[in-house]
Amino acid sequence: MTSSLERSIFARIIAAKVSGALSMIGSFLIIIDVAKKWRRRKNQGTIPTVSRIILGMSLADLWNSFFVHFLGTWMVPNEILDEGFPIPLTAGNKATCTVQAYFSSAFSLAGSGTNATLAFTYWLIVCRGKEERDLKNWKWQLLLVYLPWILGLADGTTSVIGFGFHEYNYLWFCDTLSESDSPNKLIRTGGVALLAALINISIIVLMCLLIRFVYVYEKKADAFSSARDINRRKTIQVTHQGIWFIFAYMAAWLPAMIALI
Repeated sequence: MTSSLERSIFARIIAAKVSGALSMIGSFLIIIDVAKKWRRRKNQGTIPTVSRIILGMSLADLWNSFFVHFLGTWMVPNEILDEGFPIPLTAGNKATCTVQAYFSSAFSLAGSGTNATLAFTYWLIVCRGKEERDLKNWKWQLLLVYLPWILGLADGTTSVIGFGFHEYNYLWFCDTLSESDSPNKLIRTGGVALLAALINISIIVLMCLLIRFVYVYEKKADAFSSARDINRRKTIQVTHQGIWFIFAYMAAWLPAMIALI
């Protein structure tokens, strides 16, 4: 008879596949939307910086959802046991486990990193008055668009290829952060935890700075408005947008970071 533990393991794996499929659909629709907007603006030059970042974010989420969540245990070696029970729906081997661990590391960092650079870009545009022609500079493009991908691919390469970190994490996939007494593994886990904390904090701080900037701007405009016309509509609007930005990021990435670390 199937035990409750076996059923819970199976339910967890199926839930990951369903959520991964839904995330893939959402990311694919965003990519299509950005591509359509770019085609309409083709005579105006390249894709705007914000759209480039959103495109990179969606690509990272699409592939992370596919390799980590949707494929999940299908890439896990079938000889591994979870709490003494065979893991359901396993169809992989050591090679597929290695590939999954690499993409898990690379796309997770690229995806979370692009969220931080998107928040930073909004701050540059609103609080520092940067325009698209300023952001087209190769230094800004390297920092805002390409750096998260460079860090993600570098992390995957050094972790999986350099140190050989690739194990089943007893969630539903192979990753590079499974428990180990190896000093290199402990250093890497600590580094990832620190980087995740910095990304989380930077997003919250940047959103708070955006809200404060709009509030101060509206307060200065009060001198030119009658008492009846004074309101904080823009501040409230930006506050709502900032809260939703933070909530969406935390809902998507924080549970996975906590589970892995």
